[in-house]
Amino acid sequence: MKRILAVLLALSLLFALVACSPGEEGAAQGANETKFVTIVTGSTGGTYYPVGTILATLWSDKLAEQKVKASAQSSGGSIENLNMLKSNEAQLGIAVASLGYFAYNGKEGFADNKIENLRLVSGLWPELSQFVVTEASGINSIADIKGHSINVGGAGSGTEYTSLKILEIIGGMTPGDFKVEHLGYSEAASAMQNAQLDAMNAEAGIPTSSVSEIFASKTKVKMLEFSDEEFKKLNAAAPQFGQYTVPAGLYPGLDQDVKVVGIKSALFTNSAVSEEMVYELTKAMYEHHSEIEGSHKALETVTLENALKGLPPVPLHPGALKYYKEKGFEIPEGME
Repeated sequence: MKRILAVLLALSLLFALVACSPGEEGAAQGANETKFVTIVTGSTGGTYYPVGTILATLWSDKLAEQKVKASAQSSGGSIENLNMLKSNEAQLGIAVASLGYFAYNGKEGFADNKIENLRLVSGLWPELSQFVVTEASGINSIADIKGHSINVGGAGSGTEYTSLKILEIIGGMTPGDFKVEHLGYSEAASAMQNAQLDAMNAEAGIPTSSVSEIFASKTKVKMLEFSDEEFKKLNAAAPQFGQYTVPAGLYPGLDQDVKVVGIKSALFTNSAVSEEMVYELTKAMYEHHSEIEGSHKALETVTLENALKGLPPVPLHPGALKYYKEKGFEIPEGME
C-alpha cells in the first residue's frame, strides 16, 4: 500500500511539473520584464531632443508599474528617425508631419524608400523655419543668401529638406548657388560667432536654445522675415507650409515680431509596437500633460484638442486610435 501511495505521489508531482509549462513560465517572466522604449529625436540644440527627453521621463515615471523604461536618443532628425522606425531600431520618433506622409506613401525623397509600417501617434507643435543671419553678411532676404554659406541642417534631416525647398521656391536657387553646411544647431551657432558661417536655418519649436545662444552672443544677428507674397508663393508650391510669428522678446535683442513659415511636427511609431504599449504611451502623454507643459514652450500647443489637427493622412497606430475613440474623437479621413 505504501508503495502504491509513493507511485501516486510521484505521478502527481510529474503532472504538476508538466502543468507549469515553459510557455506559461515565459509569459509570467515576460510580464515582469522591463519594456524598453526609445524615442529618436534630433540635435541637442533643437527642440526634438529636449522635448523627447521630457516625454521619456514622463513615460518612465507614469508607466513604472508596467515596467516601461523610456529614453530619448539624439539623431540626425526627421528622415533618420523615420528610417529607424522602418528598421525597428526605435519604437517612437519625432518628425515633420509632411515627411511622414511622404514616407508612408513613397513620395518625394521616399520614392525608393517607402515606409509602409509607419504609424501616427499624435500631432505635436509647429516647426518654425528660423533663418538667422549675421549682420556682417549683408543678407536681408532669402534671395540674398545666394553666394553665402548657410547651415541647412544635418544631412538627411527634415531641416535640410525644408531649407532647400524654401531656397528653391522663394529664392530660385539650387545648392550650387550657395555654400551648404550640415551642422547641428549648436555647432552652427558657434560657427556664426566665429565668423565661419553667414546663416543658419533652425527649424524647430520655439524658443530654440541655439537661436537664443546666437542672439545672446556678441555677434550681431537678425532673423529673416517672410513677406506675405513669399509665403503665398511657397504655400502654392508646397501646401504643407503655414504662416507663423516669432514674437518680439522671445530672443535677446529681437525687438519686433517676425513673420516666418513652418510645418507641424508629429510623433510616429511603427506597426510592430503593441497596441497596449502605444495606448498607454498616448494616454500618459495627455492625461498628465499639465505636469510637463511648463517644461518647454513647444509643449504648450501639444494638447489633446490639437492632437489630430493640421496633419496629413497617415494611419493612426491601433493603440493611439483606441485612445482617441475613447475620448470621443471623430477620426479624420485616411487616419483609420
